Amino acid sequence: MTKTVTVHAQQKWEHFVLTRKSETYLTSELNVLGQEGWELVTVLYYKDLKGIMCWTAFLKRPSTGAAPPPQVAAADHAAHAPAPSPPGEDAARGFNLDGDEFKIAGESPG
Repeated sequence: MTKTVTVHAQQKWEHFVLTRKSETYLTSELNVLGQEGWELVTVLYYKDLKGIMCWTAFLKRPSTGAAPPPQVAAADHAAHAPAPSPPGEDAARGFNLDGDEFKIAGESPG
């Protein structure tokens, strides 16, 4: 027996972390990043290991494929998320196939 499964594409995201010692610089760069499609998720204000107060912003935007992360002033302070998994690596995640034969809608036999 052949079952047909409809697989919907899941939204993929790019992530970016930005750390600054000044609220003014952080706000300025967040405005630039916002114009590039980045959305602010959260901000932390904390004392770093050297005892200096820092702002760290976490941003996300829909993935555009292999686009490089944004280049902002003082990018040496920014940390980037690891590269996404290769396409198809998680294709069967969440499905219990139990040895059944499946056909993806629109797939030609062969």
